[in-house]
Amino acid sequence: MTMSSAGLNRRLVLTGATLVLVAGAAARVEARPQNRAAFDGLRKTIAVDTFLATEAVGGSVTAEGMTAMLTQALVEDGRFLVVEGSGGGIAPSAIVRAAVTKYEAAAGGGGLSISGGPLGGLLGGRASTRSQTAVMEIALRLIDAATGQVVSTSSAEGRASSRTTEAGLVDSWGGARLGGEIFRASPIGQAGQDAIMKAVDQIAGGMRAVEWSALVVEAADSGVYLNAGADRNVQSGLTLSVWRPGRTLTDPGTGEVLDVEMARIGRVRVDTVRARLSTASVIEGEPPMRGDVLKAD
Repeated sequence: MTMSSAGLNRRLVLTGATLVLVAGAAARVEARPQNRAAFDGLRKTIAVDTFLATEAVGGSVTAEGMTAMLTQALVEDGRFLVVEGSGGGIAPSAIVRAAVTKYEAAAGGGGLSISGGPLGGLLGGRASTRSQTAVMEIALRLIDAATGQVVSTSSAEGRASSRTTEAGLVDSWGGARLGGEIFRASPIGQAGQDAIMKAVDQIAGGMRAVEWSALVVEAADSGVYLNAGADRNVQSGLTLSVWRPGRTLTDPGTGEVLDVEMARIGRVRVDTVRARLSTASVIEGEPPMRGDVLKAD
């Protein structure tokens, strides 16, 4: 049997006597416009928790794949500074927690199977062409990291279709068929990517309810140092209000932080901007202290 390769974007994998031919390996998803202007506002910090995904929806493979893709999508979006949720880095203003709620690796499609005849003139075999549509739905919660309150909830569904051609060679020992793509390139992974691209805009909408803030690193005669610079789109001349944290009010039953009392003590103006640090001068009120909170006016 002879198979034409005209017009096929395909990948060939050969292991022992097993051959798999995948045509159009990347699933088709709806193209998104790339003409959005570069974001020039103050970038808020955000962290992504690991997705929740039961074994019924792909387990750890789905969870890790979706977490990585959402993190990458938020980084590439440009409106946020994506940070780790814990550790010694910058504290996030908000945390995204998400779960996979629908997972249909083959929600619809069809196929054609051909068998018989020597493949390559040496071995018997079979070939099949399959088309399928995958569906994934995710539910998201955006949580204010300072208060623990849920800022917004949303859901997004993604779909992707693909067509694969597989040729399995059968050797004298019975052989086996080798197939599969890594999660990101699979139809279900591409459906997840489609859902994520929709979710990014929903997250951006929820982030409007989260205040931009930075912290005073040090206050000296040479100026006030804050932990935000060009990485967060800070620019010279920006004025910020200075707030000093007071009592932390917690729920006596759960220990959950309900609120932190804040007192406004003055204002500063940014003078110089570095990659991750800026210096400012006091223009109103008393000099800040390390740990004071800076908010956009």
